[in-house]
This record gives sequence, structure tokens and C-alpha cells, in this order.
Amino acid sequence: MTDSSKKQEKQEDRRKFIVTSTIGASAACALFPFASGIPSVLDPATRDKGNSEVPWTKIAKLSSLPEDGTPTKFEVILAKVRDAWTTYTDIPAGAVYLARKGEEVVAFNLKCPHLGCAIDYRKNSNDYFCPCHNSTFALDGAVTTENSPSPRGMDTMDTKVENGEVWIRFQQFVPNIKEKVPV
Repeated sequence: MTDSSKKQEKQEDRRKFIVTSTIGASAACALFPFASGIPSVLDPATRDKGNSEVPWTKIAKLSSLPEDGTPTKFEVILAKVRDAWTTYTDIPAGAVYLARKGEEVVAFNLKCPHLGCAIDYRKNSNDYFCPCHNSTFALDGAVTTENSPSPRGMDTMDTKVENGEVWIRFQQFVPNIKEKVPV
């Protein structure tokens, strides 16, 4: 074998080494983003629980609601909130308006479906009012303002009355879309 063919062979070996090591290093670098995502898939705090059961929360005694259907505002305190590692008790979660119709109770989320501003009940005009964009809602939660920016009526929640106490399934909903989608 001549010196030039040995040189050429060494250069080819060097090229193969460089190409192989470059491909190997690139492949290893490409795996890092995938590997960094593994904890988020395995982390119980970030697991999608799907449409898991929303717990019932006791809000008030039925007798504390006016029988004429006048809405009354109540703070929602969740008895137990659990993330992946910790359980918290008595956590403020928001507020609702409850309106009684006989033995039935309707619950409206206090947040406006437009951008989440706090809705007020106006006793003088007997309606709900969002001060952020001057939207009004009827007592049944329907939008009453012409050209209202709110894409839907006020968000309702499941309610039940047991042993003279009002319970709701408190949820927040995605704002500014026509459909009522839980967050």
C-alpha cells in the first residue's frame, strides 16, 4: 500500500468518524426535548383527568334564600381541593348567585361569560349587570343587551337541595366563546 493510499484511507476513516459522531451527537441532542417532556407525562399533577366528577359543594341553607326568587350572592368555599401531592381545605373558589323558585334553586356563576368580570345583581332594575362592557342579563341568565359582547348567557351550575341545604357543582367556564366549556 502506498503512502498516498494510506493517507486517503486515513482521511476516509476520519470522515466516517466525523460523520458518525456528528450524527450520533445530533441524535442525542434531538432526544433531549423528548426526554424533557417525559416528567410532564408522568407527573400526576398534570395528568388529564378528563371530565372527572365535579364534587358537590354545600353553599347555603334553603331557608336563607328569598322565596320570591330574588338572587342572593354567596361565596363558594370548597371543602377539599387536592393537587397531586397536597390536600387543602376550605379554599375560596369564587362566588355564585342563587335564586329560589319554590323548592328549586338556580345557580349562576358570578363571572361574566365575556371576559370574566364580576356581574352585579341590580335590585332596582331586577337584572344582572356586567360593568366592564355594560351587558345586562335577565333573571334567567339570558343576555338582554342588544349587541352585547357576551357570547352567551350567564353560566349555570348543577344544583340540588338535600335536608334543607343547597348544594352546587361549582365550575369555571372558558370565557368569550359561544359554547359553555368547563375550564
